[in-house]
Amino acid sequence: MKNKKKSWIWIWGLMFLAWIPGLLAAWPGVFVVDNVFQMKWYLEGTISAHHPILHTYLLGGCLKLGKQILGSYEAGVALLAVLQMLFLSFVYAYVLYRLKDRFGKGGSGKIVWWMVLAYFALMPYHSISAVTTTKDTIFAGFFLLVVWKTYEMVKDQKSFFASWKQAVEYVILTFLMCGFRNTGIYIFLFTLPSMLIVCRKYWKRVLALGLSVVVLWGIFTGPVYERLGITKGSSAEMLCVPIQQLSRVMVDAPEELTEKQQAQVEAYIPDYSKYISAVADPAKDTFNVQLFEMDPGRFVKLWIQVGLKCPVVYVEAFLATNEGFWNPFAYYPNPDTYLPYIPYHGADLDQVGISWEHQIFIRQTPVGKGLDWFYEKMTEAGSYNRIPLLSLLYSAATAFWLIVVGIIVCIRKKRYEMAVPFFLLIGLWGTLMLSPVVVFRYGYPLLICLPVVWAMCCNKTDGKL
Repeated sequence: MKNKKKSWIWIWGLMFLAWIPGLLAAWPGVFVVDNVFQMKWYLEGTISAHHPILHTYLLGGCLKLGKQILGSYEAGVALLAVLQMLFLSFVYAYVLYRLKDRFGKGGSGKIVWWMVLAYFALMPYHSISAVTTTKDTIFAGFFLLVVWKTYEMVKDQKSFFASWKQAVEYVILTFLMCGFRNTGIYIFLFTLPSMLIVCRKYWKRVLALGLSVVVLWGIFTGPVYERLGITKGSSAEMLCVPIQQLSRVMVDAPEELTEKQQAQVEAYIPDYSKYISAVADPAKDTFNVQLFEMDPGRFVKLWIQVGLKCPVVYVEAFLATNEGFWNPFAYYPNPDTYLPYIPYHGADLDQVGISWEHQIFIRQTPVGKGLDWFYEKMTEAGSYNRIPLLSLLYSAATAFWLIVVGIIVCIRKKRYEMAVPFFLLIGLWGTLMLSPVVVFRYGYPLLICLPVVWAMCCNKTDGKL
């Protein structure tokens, strides 16, 4: 560890080896229900922007390669799982390597550093997340890199903006972050004004950097999408909160609405009676997108009118759907939703419930019954809830409140420049609050950024707060 040039390689290798039991337990990887839809689109050549197309092509390419070269789709899943393990362990090793100087060479800072290494290497959900073939796995890695690079930018603005290589690297990483989760561009745009204010001495370069990301994203989602024949995602995905709120009013307080308003809500949300507080999918899946797109303003007007009559129900509906993102003590897996909080077993036919010509399901064959039992209990089965304090480490809400504490610490220390990376974190949390359901993989990027939050708050030399 004393050799700085090689220490990150040792960290990377150690972390990758520590995750191998998770891969063996979930062999060949965790192929979830989203992947079933993505593979259908990939094989039929009708790819939707509902899921990031970079991930759809990566997933499809790996499975196709596994089928053609190695003889099975399972081999393709294993290939992608190993690639994701290499990528995530590399990112964590890189950040840990850079944190070594920040946390200090001795005392409590060194102890914190080793605790972070143990957390990344040994916490069961890291290895299972790494082999879960969803967009969120790769997004988490790029998001952590962007948060770290943003921290380095504001910590030493002169050095960062003196190097065009660092600026190009930042643009590329930010674009890839957006490319693996569609909401990434909104997180970046939310952060950009704070970047212009904090780095106002270099505002022209910041503006050029921001415009570069926006132009790249515009080209990607414009001409590139058109060339590839990408179909746009459903508008319903952006309306989960209004759909939940209107559905709850129809279920809990229909007497507050006029007959005309009830008929309008039913026209937009035919299955409002299937409303479940913890997940938007049952009501959202039959949302009348065509009617909405004919006149979006009419829907917005209805939503406002009903909200003025039933504000308390609206607040209850909002907080009930995203409870796991603001309440660290919320219990998951939630019995009201069909989705596991942390998927360990892949998707099956019953979960999708649709028969397609191009329908792929991956058979998991765990290597080692003991490993299988342990990782299932510590992820999907939720046994961690029975271990004091451990359950808090599984909650994105815990990460959110620690981020809030970090903001308070930085304000008290007058480290206002740290507002920029904090805006990234709060921007991500804001998008989570609009999600259709609380699942671990959505909030995972917040949890892995906590070591960087510590670095943003701690002293320069000894790693103490």
